[in-house]
Amino acid sequence: MATIQFKRGDEYLAKMARLEAELKDEVLGEAIFGAAGIVADEIRESLDRVPTAYQGRGLADSLGIASLQDDGTGYLNVKIGFDGYNGIKTQRWPNGQPNQMVARSVESGTTWMKKNPFVRKAVTASRKRALEYMKDSVDRSIEEIMEGD
Repeated sequence: MATIQFKRGDEYLAKMARLEAELKDEVLGEAIFGAAGIVADEIRESLDRVPTAYQGRGLADSLGIASLQDDGTGYLNVKIGFDGYNGIKTQRWPNGQPNQMVARSVESGTTWMKKNPFVRKAVTASRKRALEYMKDSVDRSIEEIMEGD
C-alpha cells in the first residue's frame, strides 16, 4: 500500500489558507486590472478611427476602467468604457454629447455614419496579450505566496 508523507504539513496548509484568502481580491484583481489596462491602451490607440478628431479626443479623455465587481456567481469583472460629455454642444445636448453615445454611434454606425468598429478591433487585437498577462500574473503571485514572500 502506498503512503504519502508531508513534511512541514502545517506550514503548507497555512500557505494554502493564505492563498485562498488572498486569491480573489489581490491575485485575481491584479491580473484582471492589468489585462484591462492592456485592452484600454489598445482602444486608446484605435481612436484614430473616430470620424472627427475632436470627438476622438473627447473619447480618449473619458476612457476608463471601472472598479472590480463580483457578479455573485464566482466571476470577477471590470468594465472598460467612456464617461462624461464632450465639448460639442447642441440643442439636444446642451452639456455636450454623451461620450457613451458617440462611442456607440461610431462603433455600430448610424443612418448617416458608416460604422467604424474601433473597440471591437482593439479587443480582438489585444485579447491574446491580455490573457497571457493574466496567466503570467496569477502564476507569479501564487508562486510568491507559496514561497513565503
